[in-house]
Amino acid sequence: MRILIVGGGTGGHLFPAIALAEAFTQKDPGNEIRFVVTPRVLDSQILKDRGFSFQTLKVEGLKGKGIFSMIQSLIKLPRSFAASLKMIEEYKPALVLGVGGYVSGPLVLAAWWKGLPCAIQEQNSIPGITNRLLGKVVDRIFCAFKESEAYFSGGKVRLTGNPIRKELGEVAERTIASSGPLTILILGGSQGAHRINLTVINSLDGLRDVKEKLVFIHQTGEKDEQEVARIYREKGFQHQVKAFISDMVWAYQEADMIIGRAGAMTITEITALGKPSLLIPFPFAANNHQEHNARALVEAGAAEMILEKDLSPDRLVQRIGHWLSDRQFLIRMGSQAKSLGHRQAAEEIVEVCYQLLSKQKKDLH
Repeated sequence: MRILIVGGGTGGHLFPAIALAEAFTQKDPGNEIRFVVTPRVLDSQILKDRGFSFQTLKVEGLKGKGIFSMIQSLIKLPRSFAASLKMIEEYKPALVLGVGGYVSGPLVLAAWWKGLPCAIQEQNSIPGITNRLLGKVVDRIFCAFKESEAYFSGGKVRLTGNPIRKELGEVAERTIASSGPLTILILGGSQGAHRINLTVINSLDGLRDVKEKLVFIHQTGEKDEQEVARIYREKGFQHQVKAFISDMVWAYQEADMIIGRAGAMTITEITALGKPSLLIPFPFAANNHQEHNARALVEAGAAEMILEKDLSPDRLVQRIGHWLSDRQFLIRMGSQAKSLGHRQAAEEIVEVCYQLLSKQKKDLH
């Protein structure tokens, strides 16, 4: 059957979509998957690299805009809806699945308008405005966090966790060694995080006495890559610096500890893999959802958190010193993280989608 998966704008939307596409194909190699994503280069590149068919749809968000920009965006919505109807008529999908981002709005709405089975997947603890609106019309809502259930009507909601890419299932369990170098993986999201990059490199002087005990793997984003790599070299720290880490299996395999943002997919991956982490929520995320995501882990003893306003080199030096002196603390944190993980989320979502399609066939007969 043909399945249309729509969403994008960030890796946090797109990687769960890829995990779902993989699960649909694993369920039945005859399934055809097409993505509808934003015109952003990142969306296209990620899908091209994995050989997926895709189309782009231009939609502009409304949240946080001035009145003039908002009016312009509203004027363009009917055009996006008409383009969505045309895509559905041409592709003739059996199911439309939205994974968040503004681009999913008009297309999932068009699927509902055409009477097609449709569902959404919400990655964050606080749903975005698009998914909150679509939740009123779709047949099923797949939530990653229990906290997000309150925003939707109960009968449609399934608590599944976030899907993780099949490749991450290859990450073998690794016990943190009681001695030897500690490998810290720094993830600022798919485009890096300048504030985290600056804080880490400014903390290196404070860590010079323990430099032999540390290895850094650092995803910087393109703008900071060369400067960050230069400073690691000059300070004499073991490091691997990349603008974007495409081989996350390798990165997670190597990592003893994660420092990163608290986007939904980072949370999903560190819990599925049982990795201890220090989370630094992006303070300007919609509805402050990254802080809510992080707090869910902190309250379970599954992560540490420093708010960006409290982030400093001295604070980071203090935390890294603690991790070096108490490896058992990291092991316990990783174990708690793993207890919150959902490794089979993609397969569960696919099963429910098949049940939805089966129910529709019975209703038609």
